[in-house]
Amino acid sequence: MRYFLIALLLLCCFSFGLLAQDEYDKEMIEEEVVEEEMIEEEVIEEEVVEEEMIEEEVMTESLASQKWTPAQADSIINALTVEEENLKVQLSDLQEQIDALQAEVSSSDALIAELEAEKAELEEKLEQISWYKVKVGDYLCKIAESSEIYGFGKYTRWNDIYKANKDKIGDPNLIQPGWNLFIPRP
Repeated sequence: MRYFLIALLLLCCFSFGLLAQDEYDKEMIEEEVVEEEMIEEEVIEEEVVEEEMIEEEVMTESLASQKWTPAQADSIINALTVEEENLKVQLSDLQEQIDALQAEVSSSDALIAELEAEKAELEEKLEQISWYKVKVGDYLCKIAESSEIYGFGKYTRWNDIYKANKDKIGDPNLIQPGWNLFIPRP
C-alpha cells in the first residue's frame, strides 16, 4: 500500500510537471509567433518603400527619355510659365504683407519706447512725491492735509504716514525737522 501511494504521488508530481511545462511551451510559442509577425510587418513596410522609390525613378527616367512633339513641348512650357507667373504673384503678395507687418512692428517699437520713457518719468515723479522732508512746525495731521500730500480735509490719513514710518517715528506727536518721511500713495 505504501508503494502504491508513493507511486501515485510520483505520478501526480510528474503529471503536474508536464502540465506546467506545456503551459511554459505554449507561452514561448506565442511570443515567437508575435515576434515573427512583427518582423514580417517590418519587411513588408520596407518592400513598399522600395517599390515606391523604384516607381519614382522609373517615372523620372521615362519623362526624361520621352520624345515630345514641338506642340507638346510648347504646351508644357506654357503651362509651366503660367505656373511660374502665378507663383511670382503669390510671392509678391507675401512680400507686401511682410513689409506691412515690418512697418507695423517698427511703429509699435517706437510707441513702446515712448511709453517706457513716459513710465520712467512717472516713476521718478512718484518717487519724488512719495517723500516729504519735515519742516519746523510740522505735525502728521498738518502734513497729511497739505495740498502736495493728500489735500484739504484728509488730515485723518496722518495714521497712514505714521504706519509707513514707524521705524523713524516713536511718538506720532513728536517728529523732527529734517526727517524724510515716506508718503504712502493709494
